[in-house]
Amino acid sequence: MRLANRRWAVARILFGLFFLYAPLMVIVQFGGQNPPETMPAASDFASALDRTGFMNPLIIGTMLMGGAALLFERSAPVGLILLGPSIAVIAGFHWFLTGKLVWGSIWPVWFLLLVWHHRDVFSRLWVPRMRED
Repeated sequence: MRLANRRWAVARILFGLFFLYAPLMVIVQFGGQNPPETMPAASDFASALDRTGFMNPLIIGTMLMGGAALLFERSAPVGLILLGPSIAVIAGFHWFLTGKLVWGSIWPVWFLLLVWHHRDVFSRLWVPRMRED
């Protein structure tokens, strides 16, 4: 395996491990509810998600499946597709509600780098297939 491929594999696996670790910690430490937030707007958003009763399990399940899929090269594009909406919410949450611009920017940049690395797989989604009559 070339050094560049190893670096991409390390980046992909670390990203996947984070999205396995983070939801498991939410389950273990907070019983599946969002961690307490210090900013009022962030706290309101997190408590609104908690009150729905279905968003937290949905987000946790999606993050676990996406993180697990990223551990393997073959299923990494599926993991990226599953994590896309969560990454957008994480970025928006930190950019607009907590003011943590750097922390909110790390995840979408890392995500987009991995998407770019797998662009050949994603490009097939927009190629029209020939119909066989």
